[in-house]
Amino acid sequence: MICKDGSAFEPEQADMIAWERAYSERGVDVRIELLSMESWLDANPSRRKTKRGMKKFIDSWLKRAAESGGSPMAKQRKQSSRDIPIEHKLADVSWVQNVESKERAKEFYLNKNGYYFDGKLEHGSNKIPKVQGQTS
Repeated sequence: MICKDGSAFEPEQADMIAWERAYSERGVDVRIELLSMESWLDANPSRRKTKRGMKKFIDSWLKRAAESGGSPMAKQRKQSSRDIPIEHKLADVSWVQNVESKERAKEFYLNKNGYYFDGKLEHGSNKIPKVQGQTS
């Protein structure tokens, strides 16, 4: 994201995890919202933030998105299978038709990975989704 001084702000992995945990349960796709923020900042150079103010800007945006069901740009964007990380595709249960089988698949992936994907990422309350290459 472009800052007021023209430098770039890149969210840290720890921040991404915290935002995902705080807002995904409330229906916010954090990654799509970040793309919307980036586009908005690019289109509104006079309203860009400093590096120090960027986390507050992001958190405020995500809170508003949670209250309204997402930004207009994020609501219009349809999720492509290319946008879904491979880790989530491997734990996808959305295609399972039988209710009993789907529940067993959810339980299996929760126990194995700590999450499953059913149109959105679902995870156990005390588990953080594992991302390939991430250390615990």
